[in-house]
Amino acid sequence: MLDKIGQTQNMRQVAGTIPIHHRYTLGVAGERFFRALRDEGRLLAAPCARCKVALLPPKMYCERCFRETSEEWVEVSGPGRVRSFTVLRYDLDGQPLDAPQIVALLEWPGIRGGLLHRLGEIAPGAVRTGMAAEPVWARQRTGALTDISHFRPSSD
Repeated sequence: MLDKIGQTQNMRQVAGTIPIHHRYTLGVAGERFFRALRDEGRLLAAPCARCKVALLPPKMYCERCFRETSEEWVEVSGPGRVRSFTVLRYDLDGQPLDAPQIVALLEWPGIRGGLLHRLGEIAPGAVRTGMAAEPVWARQRTGALTDISHFRPSSD
């Protein structure tokens, strides 16, 4: 039986490695979503007929009612809205970035979920929740989320 350690001086540490090898696969929904990004420059969402919403990123099954989503995916149109954001000033190694980067959670009306992505073409102090933002497509697309270079403010 595992006992909760009440005093940190009683903790033990064992050095070692665990060889873990894995391969991430996109799955059916992910592959279709990323092909649409790459080949058509379109964001697609999978609608759930029961919940009356579309899921972004698309999924084969609705996470709320567990029903299979429709095969008739819908294009996510119009600008997204910034629901939340943060300003990054340091990289993953704790080193200062040359310029601050803004990462935002973007959402669309009638869509459950959204996308986390970079905001560009705007100063960190000018970003506001609720502001409209549109995708800027990368010149060369590979079937990854980086096929959207960043989102920029939109007048909508």
